[in-house]
Amino acid sequence: MRKSPQNFSGPLLVGLVLSFSLPALAGESQGHFDLATFLGQVLNFVVLFGGLAFLLRKPLNDYLKGKAEQVAARLRQSEALKVESLQKLQQSRTRLDSLEAEIRALREEAEREVSRERQMIKQEAEKEAQRLRKLAQEEIEALFRASLRELKAYAIDLSVALAEKRIREKLTPELHRKLIHQAIDRLRSLHESSADS
Repeated sequence: MRKSPQNFSGPLLVGLVLSFSLPALAGESQGHFDLATFLGQVLNFVVLFGGLAFLLRKPLNDYLKGKAEQVAARLRQSEALKVESLQKLQQSRTRLDSLEAEIRALREEAEREVSRERQMIKQEAEKEAQRLRKLAQEEIEALFRASLRELKAYAIDLSVALAEKRIREKLTPELHRKLIHQAIDRLRSLHESSADS
């Protein structure tokens, strides 16, 4: 329960009256107590402090109300800031959690992409190796065919040269004439048979 400033004014007044009356009571112990002076001081005190209390009551109440409102406003503002800070903290935690999840997802996607790239590179390398093997095989076959042709031509040339050499060794002038006459006779008989038809 909050006490208003007016509830304190009574005890405050009594305390102040007693504090001013103590010197007067002390003077009484010395043998001379002046009631008129004492009542004048009490009346002066009551008028002075009563007037001050009356004059200052409204501004003091307004000041205290203003201070109370300021404190209440600051408390409300602090509470609002606290709520806002908690919301921002929660948002930050949520964003952090979502960022961690996003980072995990990106990492997993990158790993999948690397795996796909690795597989694709492997397939491309296999295709390229097959292509190079095929190309090498074709080139080997082409070289083999060319070498075979050269070898056949060489063998033919060698056979012709060898046959020519053997013929020359075996061919005597008499055998040569005999072969020429046989060839002429064959041509003649061919010509005559074609003329008859």
